[in-house]
Amino acid sequence: MTIGVGDWQITKVCEQIAPFPMGVLFTPHRAEMSEELAQQTAEMSIHSWVLRNAEHTIIIDTATGNGRNRANKPLFHQLNTAYAENLAAAGVDPAAVTLVLMTHIHTDHVGWNTTQRDGQWQPMFPNARYVCSALELARCQNDPAAQELYLDSILPLIEAGQLDTINVQDSPLFAGALRYMSTPGHCSDHASIVLESGGESAIFAGDVIHNEIQFQYPAWNSLFCVDQPLAIHSRQRVVDWCQQHQAIWFSTHFAGSSCGHVSHDGQWIPLEV
Repeated sequence: MTIGVGDWQITKVCEQIAPFPMGVLFTPHRAEMSEELAQQTAEMSIHSWVLRNAEHTIIIDTATGNGRNRANKPLFHQLNTAYAENLAAAGVDPAAVTLVLMTHIHTDHVGWNTTQRDGQWQPMFPNARYVCSALELARCQNDPAAQELYLDSILPLIEAGQLDTINVQDSPLFAGALRYMSTPGHCSDHASIVLESGGESAIFAGDVIHNEIQFQYPAWNSLFCVDQPLAIHSRQRVVDWCQQHQAIWFSTHFAGSSCGHVSHDGQWIPLEV
């Protein structure tokens, strides 16, 4: 699956599909659901987006990673997925990746930042610059529950001199086409990433929305959102931006093609590719 946006070709590389009952995924809103809806399964895709043009190969978010000790998160603990093989099948040579952009530092977004070589965690993409929010990095470093993630997925980038930190509020530009948009709420400095090229627009929304049902119920937050009022505000900001720019929305967790448009009345229209 490859989609063109201006001068860029965009490909999804999947790691796994994780089932979540709706009533669990949207625990804060369980009382608002019918029993039938609460028992329905949300198929949560965990994947990366690869963006390529004549000069760059860029990855947005790197899924969970294999062999990680995530005992407090069984869904992500000691995985053995075919992500690296899927990356190769998409025609991506890790040595050719020039840039890795992180929407935020959660375990299912940063794991394939690194891989095991000679018994040590080392950058998966040896020639890439990695970019994350400075505030997100500080949050991760100071969170006791995130130390294993930090040690296996972030610290090796720092030690290799490949990690750059940014202030997402400054909306820095990368590769002449990509910029960060501050969308906090899911976590304190969550950011989406905007692509504008050749008169066309797209947004890689990160965890602003976890499932398509949130277009129908925009006030619903997942159980993973730490600041629920702020998450609602950021969700509406991205929906509005998408409508105004007639942009393609590239999601982090939708199943199927994982991308689509937002109609004028706020409904999700998936792209079938």
